[in-house]
Amino acid sequence: MASLKRRQGFGLAVAMGLVLCAPFSVAAAPAPVTARPTIAVLPFANVSGDANQDFFADGITDEVAVALTRVSGLGVVARSSIFRFKEPNHDIGAIGSAVKARYLVDGSARKVDTRVRISAKLIRVDGNAQLWSEDYYTEFADIFDIQEDIAEKIAAALRVPTGLKPGEKLVLNRAKNLDAYSDFLRAKVLARARGAKPLADAAVVLEQVLAREPDYAPAAALLAYDYALTPLFERFLRTGMPDEERKVAARTIPRAEALAKRATALDPKAAEGFVGLGYANLVQMKMLAAEDAFKQAMALDPNQADGLHGYSQFLAAMGRIKESIAMREHLQDVEQFIINYTADTAEIYWLDGDTDRAIAILQPFAPGRTLELALIQAATGRYREAAVAVRQMPATNYLPGMTEAAARMLDSAPAQAASPESLTKLGNLGFAYMHVGAPERVMEFYEDEVRAGYFQPISTTWFWHPSYQAVRKTARFKAFARDVGLVAYWRARGWPAPCHPAGANDFTCD
Repeated sequence: MASLKRRQGFGLAVAMGLVLCAPFSVAAAPAPVTARPTIAVLPFANVSGDANQDFFADGITDEVAVALTRVSGLGVVARSSIFRFKEPNHDIGAIGSAVKARYLVDGSARKVDTRVRISAKLIRVDGNAQLWSEDYYTEFADIFDIQEDIAEKIAAALRVPTGLKPGEKLVLNRAKNLDAYSDFLRAKVLARARGAKPLADAAVVLEQVLAREPDYAPAAALLAYDYALTPLFERFLRTGMPDEERKVAARTIPRAEALAKRATALDPKAAEGFVGLGYANLVQMKMLAAEDAFKQAMALDPNQADGLHGYSQFLAAMGRIKESIAMREHLQDVEQFIINYTADTAEIYWLDGDTDRAIAILQPFAPGRTLELALIQAATGRYREAAVAVRQMPATNYLPGMTEAAARMLDSAPAQAASPESLTKLGNLGFAYMHVGAPERVMEFYEDEVRAGYFQPISTTWFWHPSYQAVRKTARFKAFARDVGLVAYWRARGWPAPCHPAGANDFTCD
């Protein structure tokens, strides 16, 4: 760090207060008070004049946030949500309130050839007071020292403990190949969008990173997570094509598990590797191992959003709805503006009986993201509205005619189908069968998951709504619960309220 040229700035922090997790709300709420001050890293401005360098500024934004997560005295929030605030003129008070952060880090980044120029400053949201700032102009090879220095200086400015032992560092993983590291930053930005193409594009880059630097744990962890989710975004899963879905899972899931195990071995102090391992185990129906990995991730970083999302989905799928809600509310506190997170939170409120709240949360997503809205409206008997919501879904996500068939079925509800066995196959729209007197056929989508060898937890949570009682009583549900590992999990770690063991080898669900 001797080569760094710095401008030391401004004074130290003020007193801290107490923070509690506030209940979820779609609208922005005032920043809560907590024992650990909450901090968010605003998107660093790309000051290179080259839009192709946006990935570098965005990647460094998240890398600084990662370094801050290692500071034991801080709570880092909005690592993904914060990117909606990329406008150049920040309203600090409004952003702090929206993301529930008491402090913000603002900065800029530029990379030209082998040199970087990075500026960072710490701002207290209340009063928009600048507490610290510094400029760095040095070789790209010093990038990890810059991240370390920023995190240490922020901790010192806020007078919070880093939790480090003598000789330990906040930035543990320091790539030796700087070109590989630059590509890793590019892959982080690609993967953040999720979806089939972003994950595929990120995977190509990450495989190249690991070919050059096999022991770079963050790349292994991110690629494990990427591959674990890849089959989820295939149309094969949504439409009930298990043979095709199995091919995708066979290509990605064993690789995901191996990468996650590698990442946790290389860096057992990073939550991200355990998140990847949790997902890799979950989709393979290794329920006990999945929970153990998610618990380890949460112990390392209680604000790790993908871990909160995955573990809370897992809990709800197992029937542990109240525990899931508590975790979802914490997730919404730390990531307020991610549609996938919010939509699943709405569903789990619905499972707990708060239907009006769930619908209020979901309605702003229409048209487009309306599967959850249709599911909930149908369960309340609002069949025509549910049919409209299904028709608003992107038809290209399904086989030709599938969404219209589901909508027509809901239009006809609650009239009973004369011939349930002749109804069109609906994939994950199969909840519609339940409303025309064909509860057995609801199970087709879940049986296809078992045949595909890929478990998707959120749709399994639906079983725990009272409207699914007739489905829970079918022999096909009992077979699914055994095949997917629910029963083995319940016997080891407790039964959900609707289900009970019956003798040594059987069970019943109310």
